[in-house]
Formats: sequence, C-alpha cells, structure tokens
Amino acid sequence: MFIGSVSFEQISNSKDFQDALKNSTFRFHNHRYGAAHYPYELEKKLYTAMLEGDLEGIQEVSREYSAFPISVLCEGNPIRSLKNMMICNCALITRVMIQAGLEQAYAYFLSDLYINKIERLGERESLIYLNNVMIVDFMSAIKHSVISRRHVSSSLVRGAVDFIEEHLYDDVSLELAAAALHTNSSYLSRLFKQELGVSFTEYTHRSRMKKAEQLLMLTDLSIVVIAGDLGYSSQSHFTRTFKRICGLTPRQYKLQHGAEEFLA
Repeated sequence: MFIGSVSFEQISNSKDFQDALKNSTFRFHNHRYGAAHYPYELEKKLYTAMLEGDLEGIQEVSREYSAFPISVLCEGNPIRSLKNMMICNCALITRVMIQAGLEQAYAYFLSDLYINKIERLGERESLIYLNNVMIVDFMSAIKHSVISRRHVSSSLVRGAVDFIEEHLYDDVSLELAAAALHTNSSYLSRLFKQELGVSFTEYTHRSRMKKAEQLLMLTDLSIVVIAGDLGYSSQSHFTRTFKRICGLTPRQYKLQHGAEEFLA
C-alpha cells in the first residue's frame, strides 16, 4: 500500500533513499555554521515540474532536496537546528504542493502529521531518517495527484474526487456527491468508473486507507479512534477494509512499522 503513491518499504529499500540517508548523516556530522539554505531556484524548479506534470523532474528535485547541506538554524543546539530545518522544509513543500494543485486539506493534513512527529523525536538519526522519508512522501503525493489528474477528463469527476477528499471524515456517499454536484447519481457512478477505473465507493475506501496508514505510523491514535474518525461505524469494518487494501490488519501494520526508531 502507499503513502502518496509508494510504500514505506519501497522508500526505505530504494538506492536513492539509502544514498540520501547516508549523505544526510555525513553532512550532519561534517556541517559548519553558515552553510547555504535551499535556493529559491530549487523551489521554482519544483513548482515548474509539478505544474507541467513532469514526474521525472519531480523525482530529480526530490533528490536535490535530499542532497542539499543542512543549515544551522539554532546555534549550539544541533537537534533543535535539525528540527527547525525540517519544519522549514515541510512548510516550503506544503506551500508548493498546494500551488501546484494538491488538495489543500490533504496537504495540510500531511504537513501537520510530520511537524508533530518531528517535535516528538529527539534522536539525530531518527530525525535524519524521517526527513528523507518526509521528502519522498511529499513527492509521491504530488506524483499521485498529477497521475490522477491525467486520468480525469471531466470537471464532474474532478468535482467528485474533490468532494471525497474534503469529506473523508464525514458521511461520504455517491448520492451526496451527486447532489452537491447537481447531477444524477447513476450517471456520476458510470462516469467515475469509466475515467478512474474504480467505483466511487472503492476510491473513497482507498483514500481513507491512505490517511489511516499515515495516522497509524505518525500518531499515537488508537485503531478504534482512527476508524471512527474516518467514518467507519465499527472497528471490524475498518479492519477488514484496511486488510483488503493494505494487505495487513491495522494492528499488524502499526507493529511492523513501529519497529523503526523514527516511528517511536
């Protein structure tokens, strides 16, 4: 299953991620005060790549962000400095994601999860690892959004997708979406399946599971609370849906990924 559009296993095992992690650790140990901040040109490069739907360009900018030197943002306190740098990264990329068209509520949801996780961690290695995961996660979310937009040709289906994303914590149904979009539910159902390849209901479940994964990994919320927040009337229904889409039960998923130090 994905966060954005790739799994944490794929992120952790990829050569690019391992190289970035190694380089980040080296830079942190060898950093001197006064290193450059991320250049504005890099932000513009990212923005342009996202607007043009250039997936390879997005990946390249992701690698550049990961490879850039760590700046000193709190002299005499390297952990606070690293946290400040990561929060700056998070704010910058969140802004660019929204400008590029990623749904605003989801962008802020992801940003808030990472900022709170950053503040809870206290070990240098855990923070460096999380920084690299965060950057790849944001990039994959943008890529997922770009790919989704490519598959949607009608404003009606785009409106239905936006309705789902805006109401994941509410009662989401095809009938409510159709009413909000002033269209017939049967017509919307056929058009949605035709353009996205999955039903309205299945798309809703997948979007909720994407958020569930992030909440399980990056917060201390219980499974029953997450299930209720995401609109499932019972924990058993949530668990069955999560296992069908993600391949593990929520408890197995949390235990499996909770073994990583950065998720402590």
